[in-house]
Amino acid sequence: MENKNKLFNYLINLSFFLYFITLIVERSISVILSLVNHVNIYGDGFDGYTYTLVFISFIGWLAYLIVRCKDAIKALFKSNSDDVPFVDLCIASGILLLSGMVHTEYTIAITQFIAYGILIVGILLKVIMINKTTKNKPLLWLSFIYLVCLSMAIPVMYRSFIELHVLFHITEAITSLLMVAIFTYLLILLFKDKDNLFILWSIIVSVVLDAILIIMRWNEEINWFVLIFISLSLIMFIIGYIVSMKKKKN
Repeated sequence: MENKNKLFNYLINLSFFLYFITLIVERSISVILSLVNHVNIYGDGFDGYTYTLVFISFIGWLAYLIVRCKDAIKALFKSNSDDVPFVDLCIASGILLLSGMVHTEYTIAITQFIAYGILIVGILLKVIMINKTTKNKPLLWLSFIYLVCLSMAIPVMYRSFIELHVLFHITEAITSLLMVAIFTYLLILLFKDKDNLFILWSIIVSVVLDAILIIMRWNEEINWFVLIFISLSLIMFIIGYIVSMKKKKN
């Protein structure tokens, strides 16, 4: 059993770094192509914000990785490991995720989905590990589904041409930043072996902010992707919250 846990730890650690590499490559290609093709990355406020956030996310992620994740890097070169700083890797993943939440020129959407898919595989492996010891197995799996749905409900910043486009972009930026922070916080709880992620404020903030964005841009374009996943998140939260309340009564 101990060797199996070490293998899971290694695979989870590997999934984090594959996510890092895949997303960094995609974001780098996007920025390089923008520069090569003479895109004015500071031509207006929207582009200025998106590219600045990408640069800050890169620098912040790299600095955090070097300072806090040295043991995780070393663990990549071992066949097994007991002590991987997964909480720090969760924070690093959140910092890097910010760069993926803005639409730049030459964004490769499929590569981003592959990166997130790799991260979700790592999260799934952690859930499988927790499942061996927790007494709340249904709640754990509901929490996993909720976390995945909520991560998909984080809006990617796209340029809008509605009359209140400046206000919309500011609201969208705030929403994206807050929801990445919420996702990262819930991810940290999961990697601390918590089997109940149904925290009321997390869904209230997410639903309210996503709803504002969807309503503001409704006449221009309905963001069906966000609408579907925030709806699924709400449904999963209601189910999970009811289950968690029943567990407390018992």
